[in-house]
Amino acid sequence: MGPGDRREGSMGHLRRTRTHHSKIARLPRRAQLTARSELTETGTVLLSFDVIDEDPFRFTPGQFVAVDLVHPQLGYRRSPYCLYGGSEAERTFQLLVRIVREGPVSVFLGDLEVGDVVSFRGPSGHSMLPRERDTHLVLMCTGVGLGPCRCLLRRLAREDPGRRITLFWGLRLEEDVCLLDELLALERELVNFTWEISLSQPRGEWPPLQGRITETVPPLLERLDDKQFYLTSNGVMVAEMGAALREVGVPGSRIYEESFFDHRHRPSREAVQRIVQRFETDMTAEVRAFRTRYSSG
Repeated sequence: MGPGDRREGSMGHLRRTRTHHSKIARLPRRAQLTARSELTETGTVLLSFDVIDEDPFRFTPGQFVAVDLVHPQLGYRRSPYCLYGGSEAERTFQLLVRIVREGPVSVFLGDLEVGDVVSFRGPSGHSMLPRERDTHLVLMCTGVGLGPCRCLLRRLAREDPGRRITLFWGLRLEEDVCLLDELLALERELVNFTWEISLSQPRGEWPPLQGRITETVPPLLERLDDKQFYLTSNGVMVAEMGAALREVGVPGSRIYEESFFDHRHRPSREAVQRIVQRFETDMTAEVRAFRTRYSSG
């Protein structure tokens, strides 16, 4: 879920919903929570699990696990979560979750305590690993869409540390910013990796990227023919940016799309054209400097 899907109250309040869930649906796979980190006061948590069933656990960046439960009022619910990371050898995985009132599975996960056991399906889904060796990877994500991007970056840090990669992470508020230590660590391990955070509703000074990433990123991308794009976000952003990239000439084979909700959104012609126009919009001096930084070489 994206950063705009906020719950009222503290994480302590969220934890009091524990008794609202009767049981976990019976599934063949089981994992035990080993650690939880409350990353923001706006409801973002990082959960670490050990797989405790006997089946092999193999995954690739971009894949997800589906957590199921039986809710006493709503009945059976299942929700997929892209992997933030993990270890096949150690049979572990991590999920980056945004807790939202409208998402009973997210509330259930946010309510877990260390030692609790969950049932899940997977991993399954498509791989994010790039097929072309020499393209510049441009990752655009919002909210917990950072999760699969981080999983990909960790794999590339081991297998292709010289790859040129740019990450743009869209968030709403300063309070949503987290995981800076992880991004700085990746910057050290990936020698050609750069990243920026764009805030859509900053309360104070937040230079230089202010706005949705559909607004702030296009002016920075002078060349498109050498790039491969990854869009992991809500369905509105994915659909609009994906359509705009295709319209300016990026082949569909170079656009990876993963939406977390609003999967069937159909962008209006006007919305797509606004993004297309931003690829050549007038730029401030600060944005010109960023454009030079990301597009040179």
